[in-house]
This record gives sequence, structure tokens and C-alpha cells, in this order.
Amino acid sequence: MSVCQYRIFARMSTEKETLQRRSQPVPGGQQAPPAPPAQPPSGFTPNPQGANPNGHLPPPLHGANLPSQPQNLPQGGYQQQPQYIYPQVPQYVLPQNPSLSQQPPTGYIPYNLNHPVMFCPTPAPKKSILEAYLLLIVLGLFGGHHFYLRRPVWGILYFFSFGLLGAGWLIDIIRLPVLVSRCNNDASQQNPNLAKKKHLDDAYVLWFPGGFLGLHHFYLNNIGLGVLYLFTFGLFGVGWLIDACLMPYHVKKANSNIPDCIEKSTAATCILAVSPAGLLGAHHYYLNRIGFGLLYTFTFGIFGVGYIVDWCRFPILLKRYNKSKEIGHTSHKHLDDAYLLWFPLGFLGFHHFYLNRPVWGLLYMFTFGLLGIGWLIDLCRMWKLVENCNKEIDERVHLTRNNRSVANPNYIQGQYYGNMPTTTVGGHVPVSYGQFGPCPPGYSNPNPGIYPTQQNGEMTKTIGYGSVPGMNEQPPPYEAASIPTKGH
Repeated sequence: MSVCQYRIFARMSTEKETLQRRSQPVPGGQQAPPAPPAQPPSGFTPNPQGANPNGHLPPPLHGANLPSQPQNLPQGGYQQQPQYIYPQVPQYVLPQNPSLSQQPPTGYIPYNLNHPVMFCPTPAPKKSILEAYLLLIVLGLFGGHHFYLRRPVWGILYFFSFGLLGAGWLIDIIRLPVLVSRCNNDASQQNPNLAKKKHLDDAYVLWFPGGFLGLHHFYLNNIGLGVLYLFTFGLFGVGWLIDACLMPYHVKKANSNIPDCIEKSTAATCILAVSPAGLLGAHHYYLNRIGFGLLYTFTFGIFGVGYIVDWCRFPILLKRYNKSKEIGHTSHKHLDDAYLLWFPLGFLGFHHFYLNRPVWGLLYMFTFGLLGIGWLIDLCRMWKLVENCNKEIDERVHLTRNNRSVANPNYIQGQYYGNMPTTTVGGHVPVSYGQFGPCPPGYSNPNPGIYPTQQNGEMTKTIGYGSVPGMNEQPPPYEAASIPTKGH
């Protein structure tokens, strides 16, 4: 018997005898002297039923027999309190074989049951290059090596496309060691983000020959371009050729965390503008230029002139769109768009319609550009027409904001100064005689004397040109006339 077993049994025996003595009352109100600890028997178990490895007995189980009233009360002593009765611990006898007495029984647990157990995931087994090559040679056309390398989507694609018409199978003969190494690294790191990472070699494998159907765009999460390539056979082959040079950019963008809903892609704009889809205004639709898109659709890229010009100016269009998303929607007109409409549709006044001059547009339409003379003069004065149009747009925007500020005191270009002090007139509803708010920079004050100006860090009211004296002063309260008395 080991020392630990002896100590556990001695503690259990002592606690058991103590409980038994407490449950028996002593006449005269005196307690019995403690008995010496009992010697352990020849055989016992170190872990009796219901005891933890430290040797302590558990509390009574729910539903145990608990005495509601004391059984016996002494004649002249105290009233005994009810005691918990622990369940009887059965005694176990070890086998007589001395070789087995040194070993703990089968039910012995040498660990603390309350200790948290941590389960470490078993790492996936590593893949072998030899086995991968064996599957590639035998079942490679049906994607057997991809299933083996935990690439089920690629396996299904190879199964139904006969190894991408054999081209993907030939390329995999060279790049198979890379695929095996990548599979083992992903399994060892156990990072779920690695499974979503896009790779350049996979994109090029899908580009040839599946790029005509947009497979590489579907792989890179460019669903819109993938569908477009699917129905236009890779934008008639032009977009497919451009993607051969722009593939690293596509892969880098797919792996980045930049949201695509804010900025448009340079590569997508280039493909749509250069491909034959640009004749139908695909790049204009992509940049939310619906008006120019419809015009290109019905005029075949304004008879091909606008289509060729857009090859050079699509970066400007893209930059202009992204900037408008940052600062908000803008309706300013641009000189390049005006000149594009001037030739060759200027004889019908399209540039005047674009610059919000519908009367001049109708006049040019019915006079064929004022017999061509007005069309030639507009070539020199186009920049001035665009400047005047943008100035009118700005004035209209500021007037709209001023009208909103009058209707809503809280709306003054993001600032709020509150209403002017009000005066109660005759006990009626207070009336406001003015509105605080800054005047837009570069514009005259529409209501002089009401809007404040900032001097020395304080908002002060000024009287400018056109103001009426006393306009800034509150009218005196109304005073009722005195009622004449009888006799006057």
C-alpha cells in the first residue's frame, strides 16, 4: 500500500467516525471524547464511490434522507440540531495478488475533474508529391489531383470540362509541386482566410482558354464582368487579350480589402472603352453616365468618333467619377464633353442641349447650325459657354440652399446659429423677425442686415447695401390704448 493511499483512507475513516459520534447524543449534555483514528484494513480502494481524488466526500445528494426532527433528546442537555447523514461508502477489497496491489484500479482518475480540458485540433495530414503526380497522370483529366489537394471546385470544373480541354491538365504538370506545397502550408497554418486568397497562376489557367467565357472573372469575384464576357465571348476577344496584361492587377484587387462600391476599376473601364462594347457606350453605363450611354447606343459611339476619343480620355472620366463620389454628386458641365457633342452633332444643336440652352438647341436643329455659321463660331466660344453654364448651376445650388435655410432654421450648410430673439406681441405667439446664418462665400447677401458677419471671433449683424434703417431692431411691443372713462 502506498503512502498516498494510506493517507486518503485514514482521512476518510476519521471523518466517518466523527459523523457517527455526532449523530449519537450523550446523556447529560456532554460530548464523548474523540476516539483515536482507526487503522486501515488490509484492503481498500483509494477512490471510493462519491469521493474526489483529494479524499473529500461530496455533499449529500439531492433527495437524501435528512431528518426533519432530532431522534432523541437528552433529559438535561441541549436540543440536538439535525445533522446531515452522508451515504454509506462501500468498502472495496483489493485482489490478493501483490503485483496488482501497487497499481491503481481501473476507475481511478489521477486528475482533477474540475480542470478545464483543452482539445487541440488534429492537423491535417500532409500531401505527397508522388501521390499527386500519380493521380495527375491517371485521373488528371477528371480533376483527381485537385480532389486530392482539397480543391473540390477545381476538381468539379476539370471533371465537366475534361481538364479545361486538356490545357489545364498540361499546365498542372509543371505547377503541381506549387499546388502541393500550398496545400500543406494552408493545412499547417489553419487560417480560413488563406482559403479565400486568389492566386495568379490559377487566374491564368482559367484565362486560357476559359477566359472567353469569363471564368477568370468569376474566380476573382468580378461577377458583372464575368456575365458580360459570357454573353459577348470575352467582349469579342478584345477584353480577353487585355486581361492577359491586367491579370496581376485583377488578382491584387481581389485580395485587397478595398470595397468596390466606392471606386470604379481602371481595368474594367479600360476593357469596356477599348472593346467593341464601347461602341454601345458600355463604359459610360459603367460610370453612371446614362445620357452618354444612350447616345452611344443609338449613334454607335457618335459614329465612331466618340468611341476613338474615349480610348484616350477614359482615365479622365474615371477620375471624374471617383471624385464626384467623394465630394457628392455634381452637375457641372465639362469642356471635353461639349466638344465631343459639337462634332459631328453640333449642326443639330446637341452641345446647346447639353449646356442647358434648349432654345438655342432647337434653333440649331431647324436651321442646321444657323447654316453652319453658328456651328463654326461655337468652336471658338465653347469654353465661355461652359463657364457660364457652370456659374448658373452654382448660383442655382446656392439659392436652393438659402431657400432651405429660410424654411428650416437648422439647415445652413451644416451650421446652426438659432433664430433671432423673438418678441411676444400682446400675449400672442412669438414672432421671429430674422434668421441667423452665414452668407455663402463669393456671393452677395440676399437679405442685408439680417445675416451676421464674423468680427473678432463674434457673430455681429451688419447693415449692408440695400438695407433699411432700423431693420435689425425689434419692433416695440404692442400697447393697448387706454379706455376712456365715463364723462370724457
